[in-house]
Amino acid sequence: MLLSRRRFLRLSVVATASAVTALVALESAKDWLLSTVRALYRQVLSPTLADAPTGRLGARAFNALLSTTRAVAGVPVQMSHYEDFFRWRAENLRGYKALYEQFAEALDRRARQSFGCDFVECNREVQQRIIEKVRQVHSTDTRWERIRASVFERDWLLFERYIIRDMLLLFSRTDAWTLLGYEAWPGTPRGLDQYTKAPSERQHVSSPR
Repeated sequence: MLLSRRRFLRLSVVATASAVTALVALESAKDWLLSTVRALYRQVLSPTLADAPTGRLGARAFNALLSTTRAVAGVPVQMSHYEDFFRWRAENLRGYKALYEQFAEALDRRARQSFGCDFVECNREVQQRIIEKVRQVHSTDTRWERIRASVFERDWLLFERYIIRDMLLLFSRTDAWTLLGYEAWPGTPRGLDQYTKAPSERQHVSSPR
């Protein structure tokens, strides 16, 4: 049966509208799929801290954190502000107490398997070798290696992000200043005008003429 011109035009309009609607729906589905994949990718590569109760940090986890701080710094540091830092986070920020305890268990497990000692009882060189594993997991070069690490070494990614980075940031704001020659770091009382002078200026002023 031959179609009338009017019927043909009507069917053409309907077909065109359907095609446009399908293309728009397909584009929206593609955008949704891409955004979902990107979100999953970010979640895999950047795991977030799980929610868990706050509380007083046990001696095992506390000592493991302090030993790790010394191993990461590699130089003598003042420990009091690190002690306060870890205690405060464990007692006030949800998830940190559990993460710190998980960190201590992982360190002890790796230390016993590889060296036959608990982490805090190992010598400094051994401790640094164990901690280096954390840094290696985080600093993998390729995308696929990072994905593999996020699947099979997920705990260590968490340790790097929420423990080691915090240590290094606190170190850069405190002990790093004294290693550069300052008497103390910003925020620490140093007299009325000493904080305004660089180490070289203070040495020049104090030296006899």
